[in-house]
Amino acid sequence: MMRLPRSQDGAQFCSRENDVEIFGYRTHGFRRAVCIAGYVLSCGVLLLVFYWKPAWDVWANCVPCDLHEADVVLLRATDEFQRYTRKKVIWVDLSKLLDNNKLSNILRNDKECVISKAIMKPRLKVRYIQVQKIRYVWDVSAKQFHRIGSLEDSNTCYEIHRKFGEGLTKQEQDLRRVICGPNRIEVEIRPIWKLLFKEILNPFYVFQAFTALTFDTVKHPKATSRA
Repeated sequence: MMRLPRSQDGAQFCSRENDVEIFGYRTHGFRRAVCIAGYVLSCGVLLLVFYWKPAWDVWANCVPCDLHEADVVLLRATDEFQRYTRKKVIWVDLSKLLDNNKLSNILRNDKECVISKAIMKPRLKVRYIQVQKIRYVWDVSAKQFHRIGSLEDSNTCYEIHRKFGEGLTKQEQDLRRVICGPNRIEVEIRPIWKLLFKEILNPFYVFQAFTALTFDTVKHPKATSRA
């Protein structure tokens, strides 16, 4: 099972796909206001820098906290590049879908599953982050993120047939669809203008434009003086 461990200082998360460390942060109102003022005073330059450096954005707008309090997390690769990725913690409200009695009936056969551990009772809410189109829900008891949307490795063949041999009821399907997401791979087709805009924001092209503008600004006075 892939999981993101809890740690205030940053714990290592190892899997066959990647190795990362996870850090929890909470948005701070005063810092957020100062950053917004900085965006305006710098004419968007500060916002562009934060776009290139998501870790700086988090450090400037948020304060460190434990993962169970975080509304933003930073994932840091453990390779030589140590690239940071910013992920927002998303809340899912299940109160409109079911109540505590219905929840008990739905999960009566599998109370130790990840979904059951992820639901905060009696608030009926779930926290998760999405990394490379994979959801990781917050395990309330273990206080760590677990991968959701697949069968747990702890299930034996007998338990799989016993729990899921007759299929899922309509309520179980709706519950899993909300928490795990739709059972399909969605590939976003971005419009051309958005792709071009992202290319323009590339640091290389910004540097080239700044160099050309600086050269053109310095060149004109000399040409005028010679004329």
